[in-house]
Amino acid sequence: MKNTTISWIVFLILGAGMWFLRYGDLLGDDHLAMLKQYGPYIFFAIYITLILYSFKDTVYQGLLCIIIPFYPFYWLFGVTDLFLTRAIVAGLLVGIGQDSADFLQLHGGQVFHSIQEFIATGGGEV
Repeated sequence: MKNTTISWIVFLILGAGMWFLRYGDLLGDDHLAMLKQYGPYIFFAIYITLILYSFKDTVYQGLLCIIIPFYPFYWLFGVTDLFLTRAIVAGLLVGIGQDSADFLQLHGGQVFHSIQEFIATGGGEV
């Protein structure tokens, strides 16, 4: 079988499994809360792993992944030919993507507000 066919099979199995775990009421309340709590940390581990993979591709791509937010996902799905890695990341994001986005929105908003307040006060008390 071709590499892309295997990748599609991996994505469908992993994505369906993650979807049923997250949204199919298969987990108990404690385990679902744990998935929601640790999902963003898995997302960050994937993010760091993609940055390291991008440095193996070229140093330029690695630097872009560090500088530009969410560029590692563009690099994975738009630039590179790592089909199996795409399948695994996309399958995992089916289950943890929403909780990770909520986490990033909450904490990113707090960081943005802190930076905006720091600038508005003229640098605060340095």
